[in-house]
Amino acid sequence: MLVMARFQGPCPADEPAASPDGLPAPWGLHSTPRLALVGTEFQLAVWRSLARIAPGECVSYSDLAAVVGRPRAVRAVASAVAANPLPVLLPCHRVIRRDGRQGNYIGGALRKRRLIHWESDHGSHPICF
Repeated sequence: MLVMARFQGPCPADEPAASPDGLPAPWGLHSTPRLALVGTEFQLAVWRSLARIAPGECVSYSDLAAVVGRPRAVRAVASAVAANPLPVLLPCHRVIRRDGRQGNYIGGALRKRRLIHWESDHGSHPICF
């Protein structure tokens, strides 16, 4: 069971993203890992909603707030997204600002752009985390 994962260092700008072939679950065709998440009920609701965002799809913080039934709690949703203990597995990189700008990301702006770009092109995840 996974409890937490964090990025180590910046995403190398000159490393190409790898093919999804041979990547471990959940990126390959293997079983989905079980997650042991600890947070408030609100955070858990936001994190569950993150897991439902399809690869290549982006939603706004406002959209996510509406999904969890708290349309006026956009800042609280943003805080819950920022507290995501398993970035990439719970794809918080798919949440963008309402005006279309990417916004912040725990793994850095370059990593967020790469993840979104990779998923838009391939429907999967790159190896550069």
